[in-house]
Amino acid sequence: MKQLLILNADLEKSESTRFLIDAYINGAVKNGAVVKEIAIVDLIFNSNKQFINRQAADLEPDLQKSFDAIKRANHIVLFCPVYVDVIPAKVKGFFDRLFLPDSVFTFQRQSFNNNFSGTSARIVSILDQATFEDWKQNKKTTYLSIKRSTFENCRISPVHTSTIGHLLSLENDYSKKWLRKMEKFGLEMI
Repeated sequence: MKQLLILNADLEKSESTRFLIDAYINGAVKNGAVVKEIAIVDLIFNSNKQFINRQAADLEPDLQKSFDAIKRANHIVLFCPVYVDVIPAKVKGFFDRLFLPDSVFTFQRQSFNNNFSGTSARIVSILDQATFEDWKQNKKTTYLSIKRSTFENCRISPVHTSTIGHLLSLENDYSKKWLRKMEKFGLEMI
C-alpha cells in the first residue's frame, strides 16, 4: 500500500491551497493510498540553522515525527505558496533543520542516511500574482533549492514540479483545470 505524505507549507492555510491538497488526496485515496498530512505552520521548532553541530537525535519532537513520516513515505507532495519570489522562512527552516549535512548526509550513523531511493516527490509552487506575472515572462523557478539540494541529493526520484498562478477564484476555469490535474496526479501518485 502506497504511503503518501502531504507537506502543507502554506503558513496561512489558505482556501486555495486546501482546494489543491484535497484534490490530490482525493485522487490518491481512490488509488488506495494511505495519506498523512503535515502542516508546517503547526509544528513547533526553531527554524534557525544555528544548530549545525547538533546531532539528528536532538531534533525537536515535531521535527522528529516529520522526519519519520518522510522516511516512511513512498511519495511526498510539497504544497508551497511563494510570496514575492521567496519561499517562507519557516518552510526553508523546516528543510534546513531536517536535512542538515550532519543529519542526513552522514553515512556513519545507522539511524539517519541520505538514501530515500524508492521515494518520489512533487513540488506544487503556488505563486502570488506579482510572482506569477514575473514567472510567465522569465520562467524563473523558486523551488530549485528544495528540488535539487534536498530531494534529489537524497535520491528522491523523480521529483515532478507544478507552478500555479494565484488562484483568485476557486470557481474559474483556471482553478478547475488545476483541480482536475491535482486529482489526476494523486490518482497516479506523481
